[in-house]
Amino acid sequence: MASSPGSTILYTLLGLNRAGRMLYLAVFVLAVPALVAWFVVVPRLRFSDQDEQLFRAARHGDSAGVARALDAGADVNVAAPVDHRTALSRAAIFGHVAVVRLLLERGADVNARGSDGRSALEITTDARAHETNAAPGRALDDVVAVLREAKP
Repeated sequence: MASSPGSTILYTLLGLNRAGRMLYLAVFVLAVPALVAWFVVVPRLRFSDQDEQLFRAARHGDSAGVARALDAGADVNVAAPVDHRTALSRAAIFGHVAVVRLLLERGADVNARGSDGRSALEITTDARAHETNAAPGRALDDVVAVLREAKP
């Protein structure tokens, strides 16, 4: 009994015949490199070495490193490929008030929002509300004050 063209297509799409198994093998073999390219290669093309140095320095509170990265060509308002946060947000959440001031002086956008829709001020205020240690709390208070002054 011959199968109908509709059932052959259905068997192929469901992977129930040889053509379907080959189709799914081809999709899998092509999908892995495509996913690697999309999630690894493409973000690196948009995030330069200078931008990476800027984020690293901002995260660690290294004002001199931030200045060097900016002088080397880093974009003060570049957003991270993963969460779309800026170096200002990184420095703010870690309580590095000197770096926050430097970034603002160099033109950082205090209103920039990450992929969650929150600004540096909003995430720092939220972090301060959850901070129980005195020293980090004071640092976050200082950052919040600087960000509020800079907010138009």
